[in-house]
Amino acid sequence: MYKNGFARSQMARSMSRETFLKYVATTIERQLQEWNASYAVVVLKLTDYHVWVNGTEEYYELSVAVDELEQLQKSSPYALDRHIWRLLQNQGLSIEKGYGDYIEFVMQ
Repeated sequence: MYKNGFARSQMARSMSRETFLKYVATTIERQLQEWNASYAVVVLKLTDYHVWVNGTEEYYELSVAVDELEQLQKSSPYALDRHIWRLLQNQGLSIEKGYGDYIEFVMQ
């Protein structure tokens, strides 16, 4: 998958927090599905935002506080992606490289 820095920058500035998180979750899901088509990502708003990632045999869950989401969205167009990928990696998700420049850019 490939990144588009200009478009993402515009989205980060203009989208609401929730819309931006859903967009990032969809991007993450598309990347995961390049590795394994069975991956699915679900976002739910409770007190904080909860993100669930389901694979064939894997399950990951994380939460992002509303103020944390706002700070990440304002700090950099890919900061939220990076934050989520690192949380997933800390839970044992294996990051595969060589599928475009998106994951390499986000994880640097």
